[in-house]
Amino acid sequence: MMISVFNRLVVILGALAVLAGAVVTIGVAAQAWSPYILLGWFQPQLQLASEATTASRVAIICLSAVAAVGMLALLIAEVIPLRTSVVHVLSTTDKGVATIENQSLCLLAERTGETVHGVNDVDSFIRDSEDGLLVKCRAVVALGANLLEINPEFKSKVRDTIQQLTGLPVARVDIKFKYNSDKRSRVSVR
Repeated sequence: MMISVFNRLVVILGALAVLAGAVVTIGVAAQAWSPYILLGWFQPQLQLASEATTASRVAIICLSAVAAVGMLALLIAEVIPLRTSVVHVLSTTDKGVATIENQSLCLLAERTGETVHGVNDVDSFIRDSEDGLLVKCRAVVALGANLLEINPEFKSKVRDTIQQLTGLPVARVDIKFKYNSDKRSRVSVR
């Protein structure tokens, strides 16, 4: 947690520095400010920007504007969280509310799917619908695994586990299979 906060702080400070540099460069290239505005810092570069030809100054201003807009977008993305965690209500009583986060349901579906023989890795996405949860999984299976056997077992295990452990109804379990691309494996068809 502390490293994450430190990383975000470094990104924010870096974006602010680049944004300030872009604004100063725009001001100097537009000849609104003196190239000596930073008291010697980057003075040779700012001097070149102020003495450039009109076409070069326009290009410098455009590139600086793109950098400034990019840094503003990065600052907005770092400061304002883009998504809130989806929470599913398990039960509501007069003594309180029991909920589970969507990420926990995804983790449950993924670990359950990985127990099926031949399945190596699973990524899942879960969302609500009127009929219950819609579970979408991407499963990486061993080369040569029989998808006709894995498919129904995978679907029933994921559906049953989520329903039994959370009480939430599961409307559908969709799976997208992908064979593992291990070059050493051989396929034998009987």
